[in-house]
Amino acid sequence: MKRLLLVLVIVMFAAGGVFAQAKNTITVDLGPTIIGGALGAAADLIGDDGLGSSGFGIGFQYERNIIEQLSVAGRFAYLGFGMGMKDTFQVTEEGVVVTVNTEIGIDISSFSLEAHARYYPGRTFFLDGMLGFANLTMGVNGSFAGSAEGEKVELKLSESISRQYLKYGAKLGWRIRFGNQRGFTFEPAFGFYGCAGLGKTLGTQIVNILGPEAEKFSDELDEAVSLLEKYFFIGGPRVTLAFGWSF
Repeated sequence: MKRLLLVLVIVMFAAGGVFAQAKNTITVDLGPTIIGGALGAAADLIGDDGLGSSGFGIGFQYERNIIEQLSVAGRFAYLGFGMGMKDTFQVTEEGVVVTVNTEIGIDISSFSLEAHARYYPGRTFFLDGMLGFANLTMGVNGSFAGSAEGEKVELKLSESISRQYLKYGAKLGWRIRFGNQRGFTFEPAFGFYGCAGLGKTLGTQIVNILGPEAEKFSDELDEAVSLLEKYFFIGGPRVTLAFGWSF
């Protein structure tokens, strides 16, 4: 009888280990990778000679189920875009032909730290609310070299500005676990994020670098940078294509 009870206890523990709900999920999100690639491809469509661009992004998330229908998660995401342009042209000043070589590079990158709360009405579909912090950095590097009658002059430029943001938003999606409740996980989702900038706008910082003569363009600069903030690098539509492991 004792042996029978012992066997039943072992079977119950073994069954619990097999069928227990996985509480932890780690995923890698390729959604930012798609956005980065799209930004690079869009810049390449301009088609100007000497213009090159590239983009990349990635996201990592750890999720912990508190109860079966509620979980919390922490997420890190990165998105970067770079564009470079080279050009050579000639100008004539007082009868002297000056050859000018220019090389300009622009790098824009953002990273974010996010806290998520998720509600699962069932086992797969979820509603996700997010609150987080983000940083956007813009850097410009350039060189201008001119030569005329054997004399050369070279100027170099290197400037970097950044801004921080509070970000918030929601998305809905599906956490699909293959096989039993543990193992490979696929997570498609879509949503929309908003943001609130902290401190001086990037447009204002650009004007401060360029000087008073650029103040008349401050509104246009703020509008252009705001589009990048709200719809690409910090906020905007968000697509998740995440792969990972539940345990």
